[in-house]
Amino acid sequence: MNPQSQPRQSQLRTVLTMIANPGEVIKNQMIKVPWPYTMLISGLAFTLLFLQTGIDLFRAGTIGVDRVILIAIIGLLFGTVGVVLLAMLTYLVVQAGKRDLTPGGVIANFALGYTVTLVYSLCGLLFSLAFHWNTAVAFGITGVLWSLRPPLFTIKQMSGDATALSVVLTTLCGAIMLFGWGLLGRLGL
Repeated sequence: MNPQSQPRQSQLRTVLTMIANPGEVIKNQMIKVPWPYTMLISGLAFTLLFLQTGIDLFRAGTIGVDRVILIAIIGLLFGTVGVVLLAMLTYLVVQAGKRDLTPGGVIANFALGYTVTLVYSLCGLLFSLAFHWNTAVAFGITGVLWSLRPPLFTIKQMSGDATALSVVLTTLCGAIMLFGWGLLGRLGL
């Protein structure tokens, strides 16, 4: 079959597939996206997640508006610089360079994995603003946990299909992200 005659997958279907089977989308659809652009996904995801946390703390009367803004900015840094550092640490641990994987590709895959977190964070923020619910824990943890599948596929590819190593490293990556977010909430910056 001629490649030009194959039907193109709709963008909506790509987004829905990202939620249901993110590994497929990362592998097939997003391979050509330059890694700096992918940081918009993870950066926005964590900005919204941390903003929810700030709004929840503000409603509880423990912080002021200035701290809510600061927490959102920290979320942006967490979702960009933090994701890059986590991706590069994982890259070095599994020696992905030996498998002809580029650092930029690994960063892109990690960042794009937080698409689900972005969706959950956006929904949580909408529920928070519309119904005045505290949503950071319910939507935030769920979004971060759902986002662990793409790094699992990435780490598995980087490690040469070492399943046990992939599961352990993915669990550590998820724990680091959740611990960092939880520490912020506990400190109430």
